[in-house]
Amino acid sequence: MDQPVTFARHFARLVWLLVHEAANVDEQKAALRALAMVAREGSVTLAANDEQLGANDTAVSTAFAGVTDVLSRLDAHGLRAIEVDAAVGPAELLGVARLLAGPNAANDFGAGAEAQRAALGAEHVSFRVKAPPGALPDLELVDEVPEDAGAPRRARLSASDVAPRGDGGTGGLFGQFKPAREPGSPQELLAELAATTDDARLDHILDDLTAIVERGGKEAKGSLVSEILGGIVRRESAAVDAGEKRLLAMAVRRLAKGPVLQAVATQLPRAPERRAELMAILVRTGEDGADALIEQVASASQQSDRRVYFDALLELQAGVPTLIHMLGDSRWFVARNAADLLGEMQAREAEQPLTWLLQHADDRVRRAGTGALMRLGTPRALQAIHDALKDGAPQMRIQAAAALTARQDVRTAATLVRALEAEKDEEVQVAFLLALGRLGTTDAVQRLLEAAQPERGLFKKKPLPYRIAAIQGLAESRTAEALDGLNGLLKDKEQEIRDAAQFALAKVARG
Repeated sequence: MDQPVTFARHFARLVWLLVHEAANVDEQKAALRALAMVAREGSVTLAANDEQLGANDTAVSTAFAGVTDVLSRLDAHGLRAIEVDAAVGPAELLGVARLLAGPNAANDFGAGAEAQRAALGAEHVSFRVKAPPGALPDLELVDEVPEDAGAPRRARLSASDVAPRGDGGTGGLFGQFKPAREPGSPQELLAELAATTDDARLDHILDDLTAIVERGGKEAKGSLVSEILGGIVRRESAAVDAGEKRLLAMAVRRLAKGPVLQAVATQLPRAPERRAELMAILVRTGEDGADALIEQVASASQQSDRRVYFDALLELQAGVPTLIHMLGDSRWFVARNAADLLGEMQAREAEQPLTWLLQHADDRVRRAGTGALMRLGTPRALQAIHDALKDGAPQMRIQAAAALTARQDVRTAATLVRALEAEKDEEVQVAFLLALGRLGTTDAVQRLLEAAQPERGLFKKKPLPYRIAAIQGLAESRTAEALDGLNGLLKDKEQEIRDAAQFALAKVARG
């Protein structure tokens, strides 16, 4: 295992998180745990040499997250190198990483960083500071040139004096400048991932794959990202060794981020043949996977795509907190989709937020809220719908009546009948009559028959729209009693009523 390079990668990632994701405490803790574990295996010197980070005698590729940050922060703090002893503790490592990620004193040539290190009590970490301008170098390397006989002799070293000998060019001064190990192709790495049983090699493979996935997520390369992450998830589920499982779990946790998982989610409508593999990734990443699906539901431009994401989210049965938060989104379609999903998932914890949604300014959102509450079926949700039957807004009363038709019971019919008798708005009365027809209970049909009949009395006459709506409700119920009533209305004195009854009977016959 190349311990110095592994240490450098974990240290660089911790610095990157502190610089770019300061609020991501969970990831910082995970990176620190991994760093502390690797640090115990030996002392490491991280040195900056001509835009290249060296770990002991090995160069660290800038493809790894945070390596360029470490280089820039070393330069900003006036440091040439950081020396870390094997006895270093997690607190010291975190303190030094925070020091490096934090603000620096301009042109102090490492003095400020050294003072902060001393204040931290980081006894197992030491700094090498940059030399100020004009300072003599520690060593002068010159080519062989003829000496001036009259000049005093000075120490000279040629390239052959310091070139590495007998070690294949892997050690010494120039060893820090050897090229970084180039990772293989994604397909080669995945094949090796499936076959390797060596933890050290597995760690290297996962680092290479993780770097590829993180770049792919930023570049929206969904196919590549899902292929690699799917391979890691499969290997994790098949792993038996505790060490393997830990390394694989850390890789999954590191990759379970918005851009990566959204890239995976976008493949669901594009590659339906890979649905099982893609769903395995989203299931494994839990709430993070659900959040990626929710983001796609909210942003998808095609209804067919939204349906795919919608069904996947229902299968996950996760993401409820995010959906509840989305109920307050200013975009009407986002709130509507969230309400629909919460209703389908029967998320009872969303009961109160859905109730508040009944006061939404947009008709479509209120309709989704009432439908979701009906799917919950809780006493409190039903009470909210019943209360909406008395709402001051006519459209709200209409939507509440439509929502109640989902419950085919006597109590609902009685509630609607009472609401109908108290209703003064003709448009709302029509909606209530149609809702009674959809209920189709005995009480509902009886009330519709009464409404369809002409008013008895010399000076009383029901409005024709009211009677016609009752006829339409009878057609919706399709019961034998309703059909008898419609046949009787074929002989009504009003031509409009006879026509409506005939049309309703024809509709029933076609249906």
